[in-house]
Amino acid sequence: MAVIAIIVGTFVFLLTGALIGDATHDAGAGVVPGLVLGVLAAIPIFKAACEERAKFLHPQPREYPVPAEIAFAKIRDILAEISYNYGDKWHVVTADTQTGRITANLRSIDEITRFEGAARGNIHTRRDRLQRFLSFEIQVRPTDKGTTIIQIHFAPTVEGVNYAACDSIILSLLSNIASALNSTLC
Repeated sequence: MAVIAIIVGTFVFLLTGALIGDATHDAGAGVVPGLVLGVLAAIPIFKAACEERAKFLHPQPREYPVPAEIAFAKIRDILAEISYNYGDKWHVVTADTQTGRITANLRSIDEITRFEGAARGNIHTRRDRLQRFLSFEIQVRPTDKGTTIIQIHFAPTVEGVNYAACDSIILSLLSNIASALNSTLC
């Protein structure tokens, strides 16, 4: 979505600059107005992208048809069993059964391959290792109906420019939790 904002802002900048430059017969006259209008056109799209990202990292609480104790145990089992990449596992920092709060961290390393040119015009590949760190907090609250409300907050930290590097892990964890808690019968 941020890429769309950059494309729209650039298009508005170029269009405004060309129109004003053509109207005034001065090519440089449309630079500042084009820059201002390009930024004004891109700001709402950037804001929508930030709101969408916040909704992804802090999803709405969901209600599951299981008691809180069973939900808490199922989530702990999922965190103990699931692994990523080459055996990267969740490290549970806090698991308080009294408050229903679980905090966990996942540290992993992704290998990416980059193409780069050499001094003689040859193309070489280079492998880089980038660190990923994902922490989350989950709150398990019982309801009066015997069901459970679960609230999750994620906080990813990534090296490099790929801010969405941990999204597949987040989606995987959310789907594992949802399938485990929806398939459990009281």
